[in-house]
Amino acid sequence: MYHMSESGSESLDTFQDLGESDDCHDMSMDEHEHPRKRLKSKDDKLCGVCGDRALGYNFNAITCESCKAFFRRNALKKKKMKCLFRGNCIIDVRTRRFCPCCRLQKCLDIGMKENMILGEHEKRLRMAKVTENRMKREERGKVMIKEEPLDYDMQPMADSSNACSSSVMDSQSSNAPSPADLFEHIPESMMPTDPTSYRQLTPEEHELLEEITIAYRETVGSSLPKNDPKQDESHFNTVSSWVNNSEFAVRRLIKFVKKMADFCRINQEDQIASLKSSVVNTLLLRSVAFYIVERDSWMTPNGEISTKVLKTTTRHGDLYDSHIKYCRSLKSIVNNNTKLFALIQTLIIFNPDAQNIRARDEMSNVQDKYLILLKHYLEHEYSFEFAKNYFVAILGKIYEIKKISDNHAKVLLQVDPAEIEPIMLEILNLK
Repeated sequence: MYHMSESGSESLDTFQDLGESDDCHDMSMDEHEHPRKRLKSKDDKLCGVCGDRALGYNFNAITCESCKAFFRRNALKKKKMKCLFRGNCIIDVRTRRFCPCCRLQKCLDIGMKENMILGEHEKRLRMAKVTENRMKREERGKVMIKEEPLDYDMQPMADSSNACSSSVMDSQSSNAPSPADLFEHIPESMMPTDPTSYRQLTPEEHELLEEITIAYRETVGSSLPKNDPKQDESHFNTVSSWVNNSEFAVRRLIKFVKKMADFCRINQEDQIASLKSSVVNTLLLRSVAFYIVERDSWMTPNGEISTKVLKTTTRHGDLYDSHIKYCRSLKSIVNNNTKLFALIQTLIIFNPDAQNIRARDEMSNVQDKYLILLKHYLEHEYSFEFAKNYFVAILGKIYEIKKISDNHAKVLLQVDPAEIEPIMLEILNLK
């Protein structure tokens, strides 16, 4: 345990000790991967090009999001690609970016069709239809006011590309977002086909994004070891048990920041202030990462836990409603994109508005660096035209998380300190 000095600041040695003492095995999520993938489901699909996790058919073949975007951008190019080797490069998740020529050929080999890529006129028609449908749903959302609690249908449902089925959208729960709250992704057929419509990340940006993504997967984005008894619903029967079971995530958060060079460069007092202020936000973000929209539950290595345990335990209906609504709305934007979760986690940590931050200018400059990286990554994935839709939506959710986290903090003040583990007492200032 780290100790308070007379001046009120703690030693960073505590956080280093906590990170090094955590000997849990990592169980990280791959890009676009949901934790359910570890439970070998009959619904699991693999990309026919690179073998990554796929959500369904794209251009007549089962592919991942990355290969889908690659085919859309390159299939109609007039200039033919050339392989720099022998024309038979191995294409998998790790090598798919190395040889565009062989990757495109493999796309064609598995049956992807160029004539299914819509032209500009067809895309405009589709966009007009999408806009019309959105307006209709928003109008329905304004008049659908329901006060009855939701009796969730817990039957398994097939995954969708947007991770939010129409039945979830039409739910009658007070915590279910209206259609206007759920993010509507741009249809694949509407995405630009001109490669110049997408940003090319610099090598430095690629490297930085990969670094924080790997760090996230190995730490905050990982779950408890399988068969850990703490993941049973019986261990979430009091607020104190929720707090104590969060110790794993706190240790992983400490490991995450220790892997970041930018964090290590800020002064020690601000390191500790940043960590303490981001703990509850981190726990909320983790709840989104492991949230299953279709069944309103959280995935653990031991199976699913219904979100209703949060309502039963805290006995705060409003807190439960806002929390689950947030899970659904943010998940509808990010889906299972680990890179986006890593970027959001990083932006939460480098918050110049956090309590007790001394060098706010410096902290703001670091946050700006990752805001730009987020914007550039979205332009790389979704084009200059549509990236702003995603950027504004994600920033809105980062701002919203503070309000929800403040509500959780009020509940934490009601716990009995005698029931809380020492590390959580210190990190959450519950003494």
